[in-house]
Amino acid sequence: MVSTTQTQETKKTGARLGLLDGLRISAALIVVLYHYTAWGHSHWGLKAPEAWPVLSQFSRYGLIGVQLFFLLSGFVILMSVQGKNLIHFIGSRLGRLYPAYWLAVIAAAVLTFKIWPDAQDGRSREDIVPNLTMVQQGMGVRDLDGVYWTLWVEFRFYVLLALLLVAGLVKIKNIMWLSFIWPALGIALHVTGMDKAQEWIAGQYAAQFAAGMVLFLIYQNGHTVGRWAMVAFNTMVSAYFTGLKGSFDNDYLSGLTVPAWHFSLLAVFCVALLAVCTLTPLKNIQARWLVVAGSLTYPLYLFHQIWGWWIIHSLSDSMNKYVLLALTFAIMLLVAYLVARFIEKPVGLWLRNESIKSLTALNTWAKRIPLSGFGSATRKSKYRQSWHQIR
Repeated sequence: MVSTTQTQETKKTGARLGLLDGLRISAALIVVLYHYTAWGHSHWGLKAPEAWPVLSQFSRYGLIGVQLFFLLSGFVILMSVQGKNLIHFIGSRLGRLYPAYWLAVIAAAVLTFKIWPDAQDGRSREDIVPNLTMVQQGMGVRDLDGVYWTLWVEFRFYVLLALLLVAGLVKIKNIMWLSFIWPALGIALHVTGMDKAQEWIAGQYAAQFAAGMVLFLIYQNGHTVGRWAMVAFNTMVSAYFTGLKGSFDNDYLSGLTVPAWHFSLLAVFCVALLAVCTLTPLKNIQARWLVVAGSLTYPLYLFHQIWGWWIIHSLSDSMNKYVLLALTFAIMLLVAYLVARFIEKPVGLWLRNESIKSLTALNTWAKRIPLSGFGSATRKSKYRQSWHQIR
């Protein structure tokens, strides 16, 4: 729960930040371009970097879009928990994430197991149900579509914020501590070679979320030396891990050689870009088209890879590659619009409201449970308090 202290020490969030929508759709588009023209698939009839020898020299940097997503999530999700309790936070996340995701998983299953068996790559029908949970990677189950890996990273960030809400710790000083401890722990686990532990805490991505959170604190509460020092610290950590991942992924996934420092510079640029868009007069830019474009981001990301590859694979022998690339983008943007308009809005709103209603009823019911069998008065008190905290 966001405490009274937190409400007093933070200012009102204010109007919608239009350029955040612009950054979101830009991040999605560069990821899409990377997957179509630089990722090492052969759906163009030859390896994508070979099919696009010039364009891939630019699109190979599209991996930075994912890092920008994490940075934006730190800013936006911390903004979204302001004034919310745990029940409303869970409801808002369920309504926001799952309707489009469930449709994407079902669509990916239909494509993989009915339309395009070549896409199975060792996957089985038993993977479908675990994938519907969004936490399949935590179960050791493969993603039906490779892009889902980022959702598992995001999911752990949401769990972390939910725990802070339960403990009543969503306060400026606690967010600052989290923004130091989480990335620092990621570095420590990396240096000591404890890769499994680092993976479980999403350590190599912690700095992006943390930098976004601290930039939100600056946006909402003003500039201080300590906050900017924390942004600088997380920018350096982000640059280090982004450089490692960007260089490795390009070599492993695409066969392209990209120096790590290129991605490190892009990571610094992403932090600077978010700061400029939220902490300067540019934050006042608003436009309806930006809102619409931003709404396409999530469904575009969910559907673009496997379905886009299928379109390219099916038509590359009979269509000019430039026309096919433009057509694939257009189809995916249309799908994203339809999902945003007819699935995310109505179903997401319904799921959010029903989740909040059900969790509230569960909370009310639990408080009425007789505690005679629970032991001492102290334990009864602790039991009541634990339920009270999620209100």
